[in-house]
Amino acid sequence: MKKYYIHIVSMLLFVQTDIFAQTPLLNSYSPATATVYLVFDGAEVDGTIWNEHGKIVAAPSGLSPASITWIHKMISEHFKLFNLNITTDPAVYERAPVHQRTRVIFTANGNWYGPASGVSAIGSFVWGDDTPAWVFMDPLSNNASFIAAAATHQIGHTLGLQHQSVYDSYGSMITELSGGESNIFSNQAPLMGIPFYKQADWKNGHPSTGAQNVQSDTASIAGAPNYIGYRKTNDEAVSGDNTIKIERQDPNYLSLISSGDYSFRLFDISGRLLTQGMLKPGFNEIRASTASSGVYVLQWSGGFGSSSQKVIH
Repeated sequence: MKKYYIHIVSMLLFVQTDIFAQTPLLNSYSPATATVYLVFDGAEVDGTIWNEHGKIVAAPSGLSPASITWIHKMISEHFKLFNLNITTDPAVYERAPVHQRTRVIFTANGNWYGPASGVSAIGSFVWGDDTPAWVFMDPLSNNASFIAAAATHQIGHTLGLQHQSVYDSYGSMITELSGGESNIFSNQAPLMGIPFYKQADWKNGHPSTGAQNVQSDTASIAGAPNYIGYRKTNDEAVSGDNTIKIERQDPNYLSLISSGDYSFRLFDISGRLLTQGMLKPGFNEIRASTASSGVYVLQWSGGFGSSSQKVIH
């Protein structure tokens, strides 16, 4: 029997509406076969874990093409590191491998489920049975920013991610959904926590499965069992906030300049961890595996925040 875990994020807010129109056909990264399909035009769902009480008929989202385009863009930004296509085109979804695809249905409410802003089944991306994730917009005030954040959170669950949680020094859970409390001076929060009120991104942290565990969101998305990997691009090897600058690459070493003290992890294109350690301010060298080639992904975190970038090797 298939084991599954369901996660919900609840939020009660005020409501506004947009004018319904036809969904524009959008793709974030067409070369990828792994696919997330954003469904805004309504759907009938049957034969999934959600259908204990029969077929579900989800009403169209009612969002305008401009709102849909903006939501698609915001979700796509969070997945631009990965070899994954975020699409609104049903034909693209149908062509995708059944064990490398999922869909997210945007609809007004989940009265069939209960009070929540969304629900999904952990790991369902690879199930192959078209089990959807859901975003319920009424509890999100039909606010496009909240809708995009909720959808990204639910997609993360379908890709196998647990919630990023907060624990005390004894390992007891303080809250299952981290809102960035670990640094009250930071404006950052985990996408797999409460992603609505701060700048949210993928994080390395302790998931809801226990303080003894560490979840690297990006590595989990890219690696097994999803096997999505990272995009191969020719992006400049300079971080967006200029905290890390790649100086030189050769088969054995990665040389870089760091603006501060950071912990780092280096992954290959498949999401396999190659090495990890600490960066000091100024010049650093990271020994790279000679068995790996193509694209590395460097992740770092520290007092000035956290980020990641692709490195062509």
